[in-house]
Amino acid sequence: MGPRPGLDAALLPDDDGPIVPPDAPPALDAGPAAIPDAGAPSSLDAGTMVAVDVAPVDAGPPAPVLPELRCRVQSTTYGAAMQELDVGPSSSERLRFTLPGIPAGVTAAALRYDSFDADHPGEEGVITLNGRRFPMVANAAWDNVTVPEQRVDVGGAVVEGDNVVAFGPGPLPRSFFRVGRVALEFTARVERCPGAATPMPTPTDAGTPAGPVVERTIGYRAATYTQRGNWVFRCDANYAYTARGDHAAEDCTGGYAPDGTLRGTATFTFTNVTAATYDVLIGSRHSSNRNAMRALFTVNGEAVRIDQRTGDGALAIVTDLWGRRALSGTVRVVLDATRNSGSDSVSFVTLRPVR
Repeated sequence: MGPRPGLDAALLPDDDGPIVPPDAPPALDAGPAAIPDAGAPSSLDAGTMVAVDVAPVDAGPPAPVLPELRCRVQSTTYGAAMQELDVGPSSSERLRFTLPGIPAGVTAAALRYDSFDADHPGEEGVITLNGRRFPMVANAAWDNVTVPEQRVDVGGAVVEGDNVVAFGPGPLPRSFFRVGRVALEFTARVERCPGAATPMPTPTDAGTPAGPVVERTIGYRAATYTQRGNWVFRCDANYAYTARGDHAAEDCTGGYAPDGTLRGTATFTFTNVTAATYDVLIGSRHSSNRNAMRALFTVNGEAVRIDQRTGDGALAIVTDLWGRRALSGTVRVVLDATRNSGSDSVSFVTLRPVR
């Protein structure tokens, strides 16, 4: 008799079971399997379902979600003179500033401070906050220049309570810089900005400006000035300059009333700038009696000095290249004449797209 289909064929083992040797007797020859007496089935074994009546627990109303506020806390020595560091790379000396009463729930944070002579990018110094290290902001053009409102993102390093930020040396043989007006800007889910913190307006997100990339210019008459009385507006020659002498006859607006300091600022604000790379051009009157320290222009906080003593001194406007930068949104260009005693001038600021 030939093989019986389905009976004499080798049985495939289950993955989890033992492999049956080839010479084992067939399973059909083992006789009927004995079924143990499991006893009488209980009511549950019979498939009867038992319903349990459980009253729902009243968890109450959901906890309110606190608003996310923008706050600013100044250091305890915010209004004091800038601190100076002048040490080697192995020195343990630090410039320390205490930021008091930071709340729990901080979602983002940025350190703000003024710096002087921070002119070695990547090597100037190190900021330490609660064990986290951050490089100081620096620019080669900031030699002997005070730059206000530096910004370093310190999100994740802020803790609840008082926070001490320390400025230490970099790897250079000698680290020299000054730091002052240290503050912390942060967002947190709190009912109100705590203690000494100052509420800040929440910026409106207008998205990335779109549209054609075009050249834009703002003239000196459209700028915003501080210490306006120290500025002479020469409408006949199309520029403004800081002065302290008898120049009332040259001023075409009647606003010249000097206080003797030669100081002030002129701010040129461009809004909704389409994202692109631009050459920032500064127009001004050059003459031999201009500021010996060179005129200080900042673009969104980045400072570059321009020598306005070059040229033949003619009553003409000279265009200088401040630099080339990727810009978008609001671009703020400032002629800062508050840090020296020389005469600075400006006629216009132009943002020219790089084609």
